[in-house]
Amino acid sequence: MWTRILICFSLLGLSSILMAEHLDPYQLMSLAPNPDVRASYDPTTRTYQRGGIGILVYDGANAIDALGPFQVFSTAGLKPLLISASKNSNGLYKKNIVFNSDLEITAHRTIADTNDLEVLIVPGGALDTINLAKDSEVINWIKTIDQKTVATGSVCTGSWILGAAGLLQGKQATSNWYRADELLRHFGAIPQPKQRYLYDGKIWTASGVTAGIDMALAMVQKVFTKDLNDGKDYTQSVMLDLQYDPKPPIVGGSPENTEPSVFDAMQSMYDLFNLNNLVKEIPVQ
Repeated sequence: MWTRILICFSLLGLSSILMAEHLDPYQLMSLAPNPDVRASYDPTTRTYQRGGIGILVYDGANAIDALGPFQVFSTAGLKPLLISASKNSNGLYKKNIVFNSDLEITAHRTIADTNDLEVLIVPGGALDTINLAKDSEVINWIKTIDQKTVATGSVCTGSWILGAAGLLQGKQATSNWYRADELLRHFGAIPQPKQRYLYDGKIWTASGVTAGIDMALAMVQKVFTKDLNDGKDYTQSVMLDLQYDPKPPIVGGSPENTEPSVFDAMQSMYDLFNLNNLVKEIPVQ
């Protein structure tokens, strides 16, 4: 009998030690990011005043490029904001955006009323992304915002926009699989196209579309590294809340895992739109 009691107390002690190495429910709910990348909030007007995480949105962008990271940051309690870079027919910045999938959303703000951010994420697209990358007003705004950020990142071909702002020069970077090596070199980057995401200094880049989710999770882990397990506990809690454990029905999703004939057909299809040459016409401002 006494032996059983001793064993029980030993197990309880061991359990307490193990639990101490991970977040308890109170810590999970009270943990604050460091640096604090949340926007300041005015309870009287119920609006976010300054700073925070801004995700640039514009007509023709990929929805998941923007909304994947948005959901991750939202689940992590970081209160991200969608910031429009598109104009209406009167030449004024507008909040209503239509993604290239025809999904319509309303952004929280526009670049006209956003002067500083802790984090900026730029999603990609195709022809509309190329046009935005040539818009000097938007590019100058990005360069100004980047001066104060702790992290500036892109998802997919959003790298073309960061590249146009000169932010990829001399930086290791990844991008959408389409002719990634030569297009990243056009912007002075050091191509790492096999990386799903990476950061070089404060510049973060993710490869195609869904990779933005992984990049956002990595950012969450980085700002919550003050937890008891190097940010892993908090990040796992976010992943569990999202039930993020992807298992696609077949192998694919990257050049390395795609049948060569399928890869060649896809690349040829984009070549028909002359994307390669159009991107190389984007000036680095």
